Amino acid sequence: MLSKFKTLIRAYQEKGRTDFLRFLLLKEWEYRSFWRDKIRSWYNRQLLLAQGVELSDKVKIGPREIRIQKGEGGRVVFGSGVTIYSPIEITAATHIFSESHVRIGDRTRIGGYTSIRCAKEIIIGKDCLISSYVRIYDYNGHPIAPFDPHDHLRLRNCLPVPKEEVRPIKIGDNVWIGEKSFIQAGVTIGKNSIISANSVVTKNIPPNVIAFGCPARTIYWFDRDE
Repeated sequence: MLSKFKTLIRAYQEKGRTDFLRFLLLKEWEYRSFWRDKIRSWYNRQLLLAQGVELSDKVKIGPREIRIQKGEGGRVVFGSGVTIYSPIEITAATHIFSESHVRIGDRTRIGGYTSIRCAKEIIIGKDCLISSYVRIYDYNGHPIAPFDPHDHLRLRNCLPVPKEEVRPIKIGDNVWIGEKSFIQAGVTIGKNSIISANSVVTKNIPPNVIAFGCPARTIYWFDRDE
């Protein structure tokens, strides 16, 4: 308390009256924002627990919206030390398979506006860094087969996704995924690899590489043991 008082006295001495008042307003805003974010983060954590999300210890949840859509047989698991920078969307759908599983490994960080949509299995390893606006989908929202546009009963958005079009995604430990990347169904990304920003990953990426592009291709190999 004494140190804070000394800080105020020093600020008053160094600034004019108007600047000092602005300084006080800024500090008050920072103080209120800090506690508001703390309360919202606690609230988000309780919502996740109420929806049956499995949270380990030291999980940090951002103050903004976290949207979880989970079927009766869906599981969403956050490992120890996971950090979620909200807003974020996670879906564990069960309209194609009776069970689906999303697992985020220990100490992994996921940026805001990221979307994870799972109908079977999406496994994200430990110590991963996933940036903002990343998309990780193990299925499409509708069948990809052609249809008769005059047959209204066969419109894509009215048909279930075939099971063969759902393919699990596995992301290894210590993987970095850049902003606005898209990880598509059936992809495995090896440990220690980096996916550059704006990449579309359609095929498996080996360990210890940097991949970039649309579709993503390996452009650099790290000198590391697997």
